[in-house]
Amino acid sequence: MQLVTLGGAALRLTPPGRERLETARQLDVSVTGPEANAAVAAGRLGAAPTWFSRLATGPLGRRIAAELRAHDVEVVAERADDRQGVQFFERGAAPRTDARVSDLAGEAVEGLTLANLSTQPIATADAAYVTATTLQGARSLAESTAGFIQTAHENGATTALGLLETDEWDDVEAARDRLERVLPAVDVLIASGAAVEAVFDRSGEPSQVTHALASEHGLDVVALHRPHDATAWQDSTVSELGALDVDAVDTTGGRDAFAGAFLAGLAEGTAKSALRSALAAQALVQTTAGPLAAFTAEEVAEVAERVEPT
Repeated sequence: MQLVTLGGAALRLTPPGRERLETARQLDVSVTGPEANAAVAAGRLGAAPTWFSRLATGPLGRRIAAELRAHDVEVVAERADDRQGVQFFERGAAPRTDARVSDLAGEAVEGLTLANLSTQPIATADAAYVTATTLQGARSLAESTAGFIQTAHENGATTALGLLETDEWDDVEAARDRLERVLPAVDVLIASGAAVEAVFDRSGEPSQVTHALASEHGLDVVALHRPHDATAWQDSTVSELGALDVDAVDTTGGRDAFAGAFLAGLAEGTAKSALRSALAAQALVQTTAGPLAAFTAEEVAEVAERVEPT
């Protein structure tokens, strides 16, 4: 499967272990971005991923591109004399939760314009994925994201939208408007229960929620991710599976790995089998530091066998 994604990425700075940002003497550097994270996870399961973005000229942008390429992700990125986004993250320890400080204002990706990049990989892709978070970005980025989905849709790709978090959205009504403009060109919705409730004011039984979303928006597949389970709707068939217990080291890449693995699995089988792989990938990515997947396809297949119906 040729998978294309589009979005931003930040350098993530994290104290070792469970030290606090306030007292740490050193920080580990990694890369994070919802579409980039999903692309890496899908690539681990056999997809050939391409990530479109706009990166800062200089060492910070080069670091991001190099790290993603090391994970076999093809990077198609415009370069700009703008700043690169940075995210500070500290791992919690009960009763203290994880903490994140994002410094993304004015980052290079906000000026992304598809006209400045080769769109050939989009025209020939089997699947395309973006997140609603990217769609809520600055005007140029939002327009490019919508154009990316439309171009992929018109060229026959399976188009997918991730609606996974709304924590940093200022205006949910405006966000809903942007989403509803692109949903006619979307085939697959991968969403969290909390985000669906915030944006579409829908909650309750997952089988009913997924069916309602599919019917209202003409979707072929809906995957609903919740803290302890996940549900997939396809062809009026609903599959509900429980999440696995995890000795978590770092939870931040879980939902993105879920999305990437679901798309990779959907290309090879049914929504139910894709859901098994997605839950296994979500569990495995949390066992290592950082949001980028470091699991193998064999590990995902083995763990997927332990996923049980709810």
